[in-house]
Amino acid sequence: MKSWDPFRDLVSIQDRMNKLFEALLTGPAPLDEATALGSWQPPVEVVELPDRLEIRCDLAGLERRQIELHWSDRALTLSGERRRPDLAGDWAWHRVERSWGSFVRRFELPEGFVPEQSTERFERGVLKIVVPRASGSVRTVAEAEATIDH
Repeated sequence: MKSWDPFRDLVSIQDRMNKLFEALLTGPAPLDEATALGSWQPPVEVVELPDRLEIRCDLAGLERRQIELHWSDRALTLSGERRRPDLAGDWAWHRVERSWGSFVRRFELPEGFVPEQSTERFERGVLKIVVPRASGSVRTVAEAEATIDH
């Protein structure tokens, strides 16, 4: 019989909350065959600053021409493909930790940002997309009250 460990439960709750917030920021996951098979999903950071939203995506091994950006209203779709190296001759894999294949990431922008004025920069394998906040738009932070019953 396993003993109860409250910290293990907290870590499990934290993992579920992290997945929930990631789903809220990136939008619904596409339901296609490639996703079902576990296609590559490059790591992303979405950071909201007072005057802009920044999306940073690690795309090591790609060139800018291999990456597609598509805006639709307030949604950004980022897609591309990283191909497996074509190794000719006599070789064998010893370790495989990098992922290959096509990817699609979708981000729904909150209200108050201007996608039409977004800029991008691809440097050292990182794509950085900056979306400015509309003039007069104010950052809103939701407040929550917590009560504890004794």
